[in-house]
Amino acid sequence: MLKSMKKVVTAAALGALVAASPALADYPEKPVKMIVAFGAGGSTDTMARIFANYMAEELGQRFVVENRTGAGGEIGWVALAGSPTDGYSIGLINSPVIESYPITRADTIGYSMDQFRPLINVVTDPGVLAVAADSPYQTLADFVAAAKADPNSITVSHEGVGGDDHLAALTLASKAGIEVNFVSFDGNAEATAALLGGHIDAFEGNMSEAAAQISEGTVRALAVWSSERMTQIPDVPTGAEQGYDVISAASRGIAVPAGIPEDAYQTLLAAANNVVADEAFQAELANLNMPIVPIAGDDFVSYLNNSHETLKELWAENPWLEQ
Repeated sequence: MLKSMKKVVTAAALGALVAASPALADYPEKPVKMIVAFGAGGSTDTMARIFANYMAEELGQRFVVENRTGAGGEIGWVALAGSPTDGYSIGLINSPVIESYPITRADTIGYSMDQFRPLINVVTDPGVLAVAADSPYQTLADFVAAAKADPNSITVSHEGVGGDDHLAALTLASKAGIEVNFVSFDGNAEATAALLGGHIDAFEGNMSEAAAQISEGTVRALAVWSSERMTQIPDVPTGAEQGYDVISAASRGIAVPAGIPEDAYQTLLAAANNVVADEAFQAELANLNMPIVPIAGDDFVSYLNNSHETLKELWAENPWLEQ
């Protein structure tokens, strides 16, 4: 009888331990930190905060955005790469810039791509070249002519060497045979303020970041770097229409530190897929002129790997340098 009672007590104790085991606890049990590598108010930060709100609704825990800015995004991505792998740290990753730094800064970069496990791409946002409404440059032809007449006199913003903004402007410069003076900003909100304040001559950024000012008439877009005109800014011609076949876009997605428990990853992935399919979320991003292009799980891994290989080939053929 005593032996039987011991067995019952032992079984009950084991059951209690299993029930209390953190490995089998419901995830998430506490707020999740979302690291954003660019400044508050920019398009990356804005998308992150909207996404965080919907993820919180999906999973019943707060998703707290933490801006870790500097070095064109590197500081934030180093922080994400070094975060605990318990599922309570995720972050925004911006392609192609996140893949380009390990190529261009191989000896000094503080992270590698294998330190991340990509979750989902959310937005792919084409680039635009824009000037203030009172700029003397009415067209892309005017801009190119001025740059040819006085090399390196025109200042153009970007968010980091090797990012889509920088590469788009470099590609235009190469195709047009011009030289411009690049000015780096930690976020496009800062760059837009600098443009409107007369501190730089041109803004090289993404459509979503300039569309409102374009519609309001405070900013004039000279070109959109897409294969066809965008419905959000239908009056803005593509570069190809004006003789410069430049294609450039920024993809903004979500990644977690490599090594995250599989159940936590799958929980986040399912929630993220629900978010991008949510009509209310889609409407919010449409209002911000952010084109949703979902690429999830292994497909997103392949997308980033392919982008990384393309950049490696480009760097090998024609290294881009900070100017």
